[in-house]
Amino acid sequence: MLTGAKRLLLVSVILTLTSCAAVQHWLAVSPLPLGSQTEIQRQALLSGKAVGQLDVSWPQTSSKRAWVNNRAGFTAYRQQGQLLVDLGSTQSFTLSINGTVLPITAPAALGRYLTLDISKVTRDGLNQLELLDIQPLGAQLRIVVPYPRLVDGTAEDAAMSVQTLAQLDELIEREITMGFAGAVLLIAKDGKIVKHTAYGYASRYDTTGKALAQPEPMQTDTLFDLASNTKMYATNYAIMHLVHSGQLDINLPLQHYLAEYQGDGREQRLVRDLLLHNAGYEPEVHFHKPDNRHGAAFYSTDRARSMQLIATQVPFVRERGGKAVYSDIDYMLLGLLIERITGMPQDQYLEQQLYRPMGLKQTLFNPLRKGIAATQIAATELDGNSRGGRVQFPADQGGVVRGTVHDEKARYAFDGVAGHAGLFSTARETANLAMLALHGGYELTPVFSQAIIQQFVRPSVSDHTVGLGWRTAVQGDLNWHFGPYASAYAFGHTGWTGTATLIDPYYGLVVVLLTNKKHSPIVAQGDDSYYFAGDQFETGMYGSIMSKIYQAMQ
Repeated sequence: MLTGAKRLLLVSVILTLTSCAAVQHWLAVSPLPLGSQTEIQRQALLSGKAVGQLDVSWPQTSSKRAWVNNRAGFTAYRQQGQLLVDLGSTQSFTLSINGTVLPITAPAALGRYLTLDISKVTRDGLNQLELLDIQPLGAQLRIVVPYPRLVDGTAEDAAMSVQTLAQLDELIEREITMGFAGAVLLIAKDGKIVKHTAYGYASRYDTTGKALAQPEPMQTDTLFDLASNTKMYATNYAIMHLVHSGQLDINLPLQHYLAEYQGDGREQRLVRDLLLHNAGYEPEVHFHKPDNRHGAAFYSTDRARSMQLIATQVPFVRERGGKAVYSDIDYMLLGLLIERITGMPQDQYLEQQLYRPMGLKQTLFNPLRKGIAATQIAATELDGNSRGGRVQFPADQGGVVRGTVHDEKARYAFDGVAGHAGLFSTARETANLAMLALHGGYELTPVFSQAIIQQFVRPSVSDHTVGLGWRTAVQGDLNWHFGPYASAYAFGHTGWTGTATLIDPYYGLVVVLLTNKKHSPIVAQGDDSYYFAGDQFETGMYGSIMSKIYQAMQ
């Protein structure tokens, strides 16, 4: 399960390092009472299940190579990091972290479990840990390293140019004065949030496109409809964890898990085909419209019926394989797959098993039904899903769309919960989710392994612009999203409502740009052509924002 450890703090042992010498200061040493969260985590360690990003029992003699045993790497950020130690019968031991020798004597009064603050000796990226000595002879200790976490910082902390980042503020603020609705931008570098800024308005226009007399300012904790970023931070994460836990093999036919998925070549479609967007489906089916091009048989405003339609009726429009053709149908099916394997609705599974244990309280589907006020959420389209009165269908409820998913299929055919759209979140909580794609877990809880991360973000052989679900920056074909300076290792996704995420492991960079660009007047271009005014601004086109962020790192 995704639920698990928060933090083991039976005692606090602070190591303060001065130049090359390690000076130990034992501070605030006190066992916590039974039944506390810490005691629960102690029991988790005693259960024998692996926790944290690194969980080793030393000394070991498994290798014949002298400089291999009792050594391991772990990921950390400069001025952050802890080691959790189960001493067993150990009385003293000596560690080396990045070449700094730390002799540690553990008086019996400290008890068996220690938390060592190693923030004075950590560095950004890969860190080196080595056991040099342990006493008495025959003793063994267990060392657990929690996953890195996101903390507040400054641009100076990350050696980013304050002046260059100010140019971002100038650009976005200028576009706000020209009519762009609003945005929240969060930049995290090497585990530190170096910029988290709100711009413009969460609600600016009425249903006619007229500016409100009292627009509502955007806040840094405003929730946004993430649109297709749902595919990554909900559906992909659930799929990746199911692979990690052995419940799902993406190389098997989808029919292995969905018995009703058969006929017309469905038996040949693998789960990975859906992730690669090359199963052969068209981009979308308008289940929400009686006059959709597939006919009345495909009209559905009932979630169970919509699930049945995607599993048994939606036709293929091409052979499987080849270049990706982006399709919501692929991720609707993956959402159904998650529900079939877990036995839970997708929103319940993710909210109960991942988001809440991570401490995310504002990442959820159907927020208005779950205690979130509309005033906490950025507005999207102005007059239902009508495109300014140009599109009509019976289910459309009209009015400014706010707090309900904008995607018509997710809203009306899937009751707000679908594999392709429906997730709402804030910039900070989205950034915490993005950190999972760098490290694979949070605090002491593994979610998926580094091997699985690499499997999913690696560019496809058939189309290098995509991995398994993720979009990739390699070769620059998606510069409109990632900008011109992203490394070949960068990946992320976008959402139609105006959301973009970028994760660049090479630079230790996470960018979350959330806008409500669809909250804008419709501009006509002749009889049948029109566009959202917000789509024409640099802020809502992503690439320039990403470019300037990379320039700030130089």
